Amino acid sequence: MANDERGEVTIVLGAVEYTLRSTFEAMATTEHAAGCGLLPLVRRLTAQEWGVRDLVAIIGPAIKAGGAKPPDNLGALIMAAGPLRVAAV
Repeated sequence: MANDERGEVTIVLGAVEYTLRSTFEAMATTEHAAGCGLLPLVRRLTAQEWGVRDLVAIIGPAIKAGGAKPPDNLGALIMAAGPLRVAAV
């Protein structure tokens, strides 16, 4: 269950509920996977110039920080859930 006070959110992918948590390690991993810093990534997201790889780069580390193992088929689960819906989380 997500803790609002910690800034956690919940997402359902493939009928499994995951808690997304932002930690230093998750943000550093996201920067590495996205190939840019957080600010350029946020600019890409707000300009709606993101791709599914960006979502995987953000959500995978946040799932891990939330205490779960990111699914091996995370990209496919994001596509099945609808990337626009997932990006809104």
